[in-house]
Amino acid sequence: MSQIHLNVQGIDSAASIDVITKALALLEDVKDVHVDWESGRVQVTRPSNRSDDLIHALNKVGYLASLDQDE
Repeated sequence: MSQIHLNVQGIDSAASIDVITKALALLEDVKDVHVDWESGRVQVTRPSNRSDDLIHALNKVGYLASLDQDE
């Protein structure tokens, strides 16, 4: 399993966490989603290290996301 770390702008409430979690959980092969409200980081566990579909899904629901290059 790969852990993909994303930086996400605009996480400002529990509702934001719910929207982000649901949007990512709908994607194929996503096993787990953890949203850290304070840091604006999202960790996704899936078999592959593919992130473009994750970023697209977050952009689609209104959150600007990018791959965290520090991880």
